[in-house]
Amino acid sequence: MINSVNQNYKSLIAQKSSYLFFGRALPVLVLFLITIIYSRRLSYEEYGKFQSVWIYTNIINVVISFGITSILLSSGLSSLFNFIRRNKKIITGLYISLSIITLTLFFFYAKNFNASTKWLLILFIIIQNITTVAETLLIKNHKEKISSVINFFYSLLFFVWHYYILVNTYNINNLIAGIIIITFLKCVIILFIKRERDASDTKADDKIFLKHWVYLGVNDILGVIARWVDKIFLLYLLSPADFALFFNGSFEIPLFGVMVSVVGSVMLIEISKNILFTEKTVSLFNNNFLLMSGIVFPLFFFLLFYNAELFSLLFKDKYNASIPIFIINIFILPLRINSYSVILQCYSRGDKIMFGSVMDLCIAMLLMLILYPLLGTRGIALSIVIATYCQAFYYLFQSATVINKSIFDLIPVKFLVVNFTILLVIFATVYFAMHNAGMYMKLFAGLLTLSICIVFGVICFLKKNSLKDYGIIKKN
Repeated sequence: MINSVNQNYKSLIAQKSSYLFFGRALPVLVLFLITIIYSRRLSYEEYGKFQSVWIYTNIINVVISFGITSILLSSGLSSLFNFIRRNKKIITGLYISLSIITLTLFFFYAKNFNASTKWLLILFIIIQNITTVAETLLIKNHKEKISSVINFFYSLLFFVWHYYILVNTYNINNLIAGIIIITFLKCVIILFIKRERDASDTKADDKIFLKHWVYLGVNDILGVIARWVDKIFLLYLLSPADFALFFNGSFEIPLFGVMVSVVGSVMLIEISKNILFTEKTVSLFNNNFLLMSGIVFPLFFFLLFYNAELFSLLFKDKYNASIPIFIINIFILPLRINSYSVILQCYSRGDKIMFGSVMDLCIAMLLMLILYPLLGTRGIALSIVIATYCQAFYYLFQSATVINKSIFDLIPVKFLVVNFTILLVIFATVYFAMHNAGMYMKLFAGLLTLSICIVFGVICFLKKNSLKDYGIIKKN
């Protein structure tokens, strides 16, 4: 049974996750490339304003979408659409009210923008929300390949427009206007793609379903606030120039969040379709640790040992003051080798997910108030790391409780400890062996080690004998 589940999971990764990863990775890589170019060319103040655009849009998008993407992925479309038809007035009123309140607060309280910039951002946020819902429906209809192709051309236009604005006279309003047009074109193309109808319709109590939707929406809002709370806190506290220094030390590692999101989305869809098969749920969750640790652990050690060389190469020593923040921030990586709320989401335990988000946010804010006076911006970064660990362990405990399993059934502890220790020794040995070499030679050695370790880790995951050797799967 377990062997069969593993084979299905590998097939799933090959057929679906690759397209999802490619489609979502391209915009992230492009934005990362833009971040490097803009941070080099713009002043600290202009760069700080540029990044605040994405902070506001990311937060507001999640608030006004209020769990719609999560509910689309975890529910049958036919059941969901029938529910929406039955409760059209409540749902429409909720989303309209939430949008008006949120966008109004943004207009009057957003920092660093004039009125014209705010109106452009409001228009962009609305179009981007519609596009996100349309793209989620596309993926739900198993059109991952089409989605990845659309994202490829969108990313290309996105990058070209950013570069054009930068090399000509930089103006943030012109930049946003062009992004609006590009995003609108993407939305129109997606909406014209024919979709299959979902014939399945599992009836659920409307009150329970609505309650679950509200839990997911509130959790998404709390999650995005917790994710950006450090930057929100400092955005209003620091000057744009000082904020730019903090931001470049705390930016998310390219593709890391995409990997977690893609594999989590696949698990969400598969577990929701096989909700009665507990063993499959455990196996998928366990295997996700195996796969992601083989990628994320090497990345963590590469960034831990080669952060100074990396910043010197990417930012030409302009943002070396951001390195201490960066070092603290990457300690989230070893934890983020799974999507910890997937099981709770599929089992409609939105209450537990929401409590975890509230706990995460409260711990982060409390620690920031304590640590900021003592450690400055480093204390802000450390607060986020500690709060994230607390939330993950809470979700693991609740997930194990929901499916009547032990936490150790969900986590391959032996494998993770052995893998982490071996990689620590490998990267430390390579780094100190090349300690007196030049910057480029150090980075080359580090990247080569990183590539070899990731390839080896993925191969070990895909080979059943490797999993047996680690004792994760019982030998026949």
